[in-house]
Amino acid sequence: MFFMDYHGLSQSDYTKYSKSRQPVTHVAIYLGNGRMLHTFSKASGGVRTDTIAGKHWDYRFLFGGSV
Repeated sequence: MFFMDYHGLSQSDYTKYSKSRQPVTHVAIYLGNGRMLHTFSKASGGVRTDTIAGKHWDYRFLFGGSV
């Protein structure tokens, strides 16, 4: 999973950004059931799992795939 920069918590914070022009600034691995595995700084929890749907991750999502 590839995400763009954080711009806020609500969907309206992202409507002015064209996803096709945004750089990738965060990556994660999809675990299934709407959860992802990713990492932050040690101060914010280090490696962790989070729910995607209805959160800023959902609005920041650019694209994903499998290898």
